[in-house]
Amino acid sequence: MPGILPILGANARQAVDSLARARLRTALGLVGIMIGISSVIAMVSLGEIAKEQARRQFEALGTDVLLVRTLTTMAGSQAISLADAIGLAEAVPAVAEAAPRILGHGEFRHAGRKVGQGRVQGVTAAFASINRMSLQAGRFVSLLDADRHFCVVGAAVADAMRQGGARRIVGETLEVGDILFTVVGVLDPRPENYALPVQVEADQSVFVPIGAAGRVADNPAIELAVARSSAGVDYRAAVADIRSWFRGRSPDLQLDIITAKELIAQMEAQMQTFALLLGSVGSISLVVGGIGIMNIMLVSVAERRREIAIRRALGARRRDIQSQFLIESVILTLAGGLLGILLGLAATWAICRFTGWEFLISGMSVASGLGTAAAAGLFFGFQPARQAARLDPIAGLQAE
Repeated sequence: MPGILPILGANARQAVDSLARARLRTALGLVGIMIGISSVIAMVSLGEIAKEQARRQFEALGTDVLLVRTLTTMAGSQAISLADAIGLAEAVPAVAEAAPRILGHGEFRHAGRKVGQGRVQGVTAAFASINRMSLQAGRFVSLLDADRHFCVVGAAVADAMRQGGARRIVGETLEVGDILFTVVGVLDPRPENYALPVQVEADQSVFVPIGAAGRVADNPAIELAVARSSAGVDYRAAVADIRSWFRGRSPDLQLDIITAKELIAQMEAQMQTFALLLGSVGSISLVVGGIGIMNIMLVSVAERRREIAIRRALGARRRDIQSQFLIESVILTLAGGLLGILLGLAATWAICRFTGWEFLISGMSVASGLGTAAAAGLFFGFQPARQAARLDPIAGLQAE
């Protein structure tokens, strides 16, 4: 080992001198490997950031959320009864709160002007707390409203009413379909979580008491119930208790119960596959850059045949020549890799700024970038180094 280190150091200095003498060739090699590494870094980092972004969306809603939906069979689909949906939280200890929903669509008018068109959602008071909806003004619907014509409007609907001349939203009259409702609350803007299989679309919606939803919905059946499990209860136990509750009330009812934790696990598996796919796509440009490095090293070997022959004549062994060119290739790819990491992180930061995602530096992507650069240098530099080591000294000395 003490004798090898000086030789490696001398070869490294010789490699740096050789690269410095061929500046244009070195620059072209750096650009090729830099683009390849930056593509891999950007693709892998964006995959990790997208996975983290989706996880945060789930965590913002809560990992204890359960979605209870009816399944459509050959005989049609049964609806969840209102009494069963409302009584779920009281009857099942594993469920802290539950909120059924009746979904309809309609046109919204205020003072004779159209102010929107979207979902009309018949809900209970628990729907707002489970879905983390906050109020800008007024209150949300409650069980005390029964089937009275009260409603809560989303932020986009409220903005349209203001543009139409409404001075204050709470207390105004809103025509939903052909029925007049009194606005009792306005919701804060709420970004939609598209990672969930069911969207609320709160900003463009009007929420009415579930008892009044039958007057504005084409199908007044409960197609969904959103529940939140009790603290400390495993989601699998909560699912089993919910199925047992509904089986005892409606034996023929077919349910699909989706938990947030199951969705997170599925999402992470999908995003991992997506990240691998992105990394594979970025590796194509890395292969192209590596082939460029190989071509550059082959040209370097052809141009330095006389130098190689003189070194062999002075006593250099084949492995000394081979290690020199391998070190030169690795130095070139590592320098390009470092520049590629900086370029890839800059590209990732720019994309995050454009999309509004939070920028994160993935340590795995940086480490993989450096490792890939070193591996590319060894892989694509082996053949030129082997060719240099096998060069006939006599033929090299006779070369012009």
